[in-house]
Amino acid sequence: MGKWNAVYRHLMSGVSSFIPFIVAGGMLISFAFLFDAGNASAPTFGSTNPVSAWLLTVGGLAMGLMLPILGGYIAYSIGDKPALLVGMLGGLLAKEGGSGFIGTLVAGFVAGYLVLGLKQLVKKMPRSFEGVKALIIYPVVGGVLIGLAMIPVNAVVTPVSDAMNAFLQNLSTGSSVVLGAVIGAMAAFDMGGPVNKAAYLFSVATLTTADGATVASPAMGMIGAAAFAISGGCALATFMFPRKFSPELRDAGKAATVMGLTFIAEGAIPFVIARPKEVIPSIMTGAAVGGALAGLFGITLTAPIGGVFTIPLVNNIWLYLLSGAIGTLVAAVMMGLFLKPYQVPVEEDDVVMA
Repeated sequence: MGKWNAVYRHLMSGVSSFIPFIVAGGMLISFAFLFDAGNASAPTFGSTNPVSAWLLTVGGLAMGLMLPILGGYIAYSIGDKPALLVGMLGGLLAKEGGSGFIGTLVAGFVAGYLVLGLKQLVKKMPRSFEGVKALIIYPVVGGVLIGLAMIPVNAVVTPVSDAMNAFLQNLSTGSSVVLGAVIGAMAAFDMGGPVNKAAYLFSVATLTTADGATVASPAMGMIGAAAFAISGGCALATFMFPRKFSPELRDAGKAATVMGLTFIAEGAIPFVIARPKEVIPSIMTGAAVGGALAGLFGITLTAPIGGVFTIPLVNNIWLYLLSGAIGTLVAAVMMGLFLKPYQVPVEEDDVVMA
């Protein structure tokens, strides 16, 4: 249990540090498309006026920092300040190599423990070498080691993402309800990881035609409606069943409310880390229901992001919101049924010896 608590603490260090980047970046990108709503058919939709172009750039930069920050602060929690750069580099390598969220989690832990190992190797060096340790050994040697470590990680995870994209391409020729359910379940499976990204990138690709024009996309409507249930289902569950969550998760539910409304799946991560067996099936089912309903209703979206801020870009706002609301409710109710009431951990010092 002690080791799991340590892993949880390191994960939460990374998660709490990268969530602001997701929230800020996602909202700025949403505003960019909202302010450009009148040019939805333009090939450069989202950047046809100076304001939307600026918002799109700033939001994209914020989102681009998400994985390096996650990897960096997981490593920082393990190996302290010398591990920060190594972990951030691991996150960048995961991003560039295609292993995404899962690759970054691996990179953060590997980087942290690599730096701990380096500290052990150089701990007997004279004090006069402290500067050498900080400026050369930890960043340079650590950077080389994390770069080598990420080669097999990316080699394993990236082809899996490519295979999932091919699977969705084949599925898109069949039932829109089935496609919506699959896209929704994939989006919820790893909350920003390779499976989520495969569904998202597939949906984004359907926004443009061969000549580069932006079109209304049913797949984007499906994943947009499904995404409400991921963070939103966790948030709603904390309000409907507060006794089944720790105080920390109830607080996380407040942040997840905002993320559920703004197409940010990562708000579910604290809940999944704490109770994966109950939460993952719940949000996957809820998101699948939301995506399937959007497919059934023929919902389309002309922006590469969902949530409430791109509602004007949806072809049927009420059915879009209804699909998302039903999926969110399904996820929350399932969590309420699966989870046991939260019990306050008993500290050893509080145990009264008979």
